[in-house]
Amino acid sequence: MKITQIFYKNTLRNFCYLINFNDGALYCIDPFRSTEVQEHLNNKKLTAIINTHDHCDHFSGNADLYEHFHCLVIAHPKADIPHKSVNIGHREVIHSDGHWSLIALYTPGHTMSHICLLLLKEEIPYALFTGDCFFNAGVGNCHNGGNPEVLFQTIVESFENLPDELLIYPGHEYLKRNLEFTKYYEPENSDAELFLQKVKELNLDEVFFINTMKTERLINTFLRLDSPSLKKTIQASEATTKEVFLKLRELRNKW
Repeated sequence: MKITQIFYKNTLRNFCYLINFNDGALYCIDPFRSTEVQEHLNNKKLTAIINTHDHCDHFSGNADLYEHFHCLVIAHPKADIPHKSVNIGHREVIHSDGHWSLIALYTPGHTMSHICLLLLKEEIPYALFTGDCFFNAGVGNCHNGGNPEVLFQTIVESFENLPDELLIYPGHEYLKRNLEFTKYYEPENSDAELFLQKVKELNLDEVFFINTMKTERLINTFLRLDSPSLKKTIQASEATTKEVFLKLRELRNKW
C-alpha cells in the first residue's frame, strides 16, 4: 500500500491524495486539478475519486479525471458533486484488499455532507484523511454550509478518542498559521512554540508534516479546550468546553 500526497501551490494550499492498494486498486481523494494526479498515476488506471465534501476546490479536478478514466466518483449522499456515482454512508467500507481497508466516517460541521476517510491496517486505525474537518494544529471553518456547534460535536465524538499513533492527512497546508494561532491564544504551550520555531526555518511549499494524533493533542488548541492558559487568554475561565470551542472558532475566523 502506498500513499502519495500531492500539494497544489494555489492560494488555498490544497492537498490531494492517492492511495494505491496491494491489489492494484487506486483511489484519488479531493483532486483540485487533474494534471498532477495523472502525472503521479503514470498511466495506471484510477479506480475511483473520493470527495470529502462539495466545496469546489476539493472536486475541481473531477471532470477531467472522470472523462479520462470513466471511474467511480464517491461522496456523501447529500454532497453535490460532479459525476457522483456512489453514495457512501457512515462506516461503510469503500475498499479492502484483505490487509488494508478504507472506510468512510460521517464528520459534519465544515459542511453537513462532509466525510473523513479512515485507513485501517489489519483492522487497526492507521491514517485519517480529514478533508476540511480537521487540519494540522487546527479545525475547519463553517462559512459555506457548515455549523460550528455540529463541528464541535464531530471533534468531540470522532477525534478525541482516536489512537495516538494515527497519522493525519489534512485537505490543506495551514500548519504555520494554525501554530501561530495556538501560540497566541495558548501562550504557555511550549510544544506549539517549539514546532512553530521549527517550521519558520522551512519552505512549507516543499516540506510537509504528517502529524500523529499524539502530536495534535499537544499543538492543536481545538483539542485543548480545558487549557488554563487558553481559558485565561480568551477570558472564559468558567466556560464549558463547547463554549470555549465556539469562541475559538469565531476568533480563528478573524485571524
